[in-house]
Amino acid sequence: MSKVLFRCDGSLTIGMGHVARCVSLAEALRRRGVDVCFAMRALTGEATAFPHDAGFRVHSFACEDGEGNLLGGIDLEATCRYARSLGIRWILVDHYGASAQYFAELRSQGFRVAVLDDMADRDLRAARWILNQNLGAEKLPYQIESDCVRLFGPRYALLRPQFAEARAGVQEQRAGVCPHPILLLTLGGGDTSHLSSEVIRSLEKIEFQMTIQCVLGGKQPTPARLRDAAEASKHDVTILRNVADMEILMQKAQLSVNAGGSTCWELCCLGVPMVILVTSPDQAMIAAELEQHGCARNIGKWENVNAPSDLVHAVEELIGHPQVRAQMSARGREVVDGYGSNRSAASLQELIED
Repeated sequence: MSKVLFRCDGSLTIGMGHVARCVSLAEALRRRGVDVCFAMRALTGEATAFPHDAGFRVHSFACEDGEGNLLGGIDLEATCRYARSLGIRWILVDHYGASAQYFAELRSQGFRVAVLDDMADRDLRAARWILNQNLGAEKLPYQIESDCVRLFGPRYALLRPQFAEARAGVQEQRAGVCPHPILLLTLGGGDTSHLSSEVIRSLEKIEFQMTIQCVLGGKQPTPARLRDAAEASKHDVTILRNVADMEILMQKAQLSVNAGGSTCWELCCLGVPMVILVTSPDQAMIAAELEQHGCARNIGKWENVNAPSDLVHAVEELIGHPQVRAQMSARGREVVDGYGSNRSAASLQELIED
């Protein structure tokens, strides 16, 4: 049986997006008969539960060097030792802390390297296969070998199969008038409670009432600041944690206020119009490209002085103009069809079995 080891991390600080997309790709590979396991550091937020609950073996090891560079401490040694113990030759890395030296060391020790990347900010000539699922990926100055397999763009967006299945019938509800609009608020899998509370308070300036579904990651108790904002709001605010069926929430929503990470491709697949807040540098290009393609309004960084008022204006405009939402919905569904995990898995499997 073909085998591959996924090396990724997630935490309350760095979020859960890397782990979530790795699990989506791993599930697609498993459906094709590839044996997949994970190597992860034990960080805050219990990210190791994602692949474990999906039925994958997870090798969890101690975190000696914080959440940054993977080259120091026991990380590289532990990853290579675990891969050898299972007879694995391919290691897929999805981690901003993996340096060019880390990739080169994996290759020098006899492993084939695959990479999920968003930034093109490292020398990736050690990689045999690279995937960037984002709009604009082909414009980035990647340092890769000429024979490296490149999968660029949302055609390869790593979504679970539930999203492709949920596409049917969502177009109609995007086009109608919303007497009681449902807004989905999802700002990432890390600790986003503080930002979520600020967004909820800003939305108080909207004249009409909404239902706000606020989604948080992690299992920690909801902080008092967010609870207070939800209880004081004139809107009907529900706080949800560890949502396993996001596609259902997205199906019901007329609009989403979200960060610029992997959730954007899920929302595109289901045709949910977006207002994007950029919460980390890697999201800036995604937000700008989605706005340019007519799928979203890009507010930019929340720290910008005009961001709260821009958010209110964007939400009011989109809720009040169903034809604009319908156009954004159609554009999103054109960008992402929901089958990117299957395409990506087929490409990687072909290399693994070569």
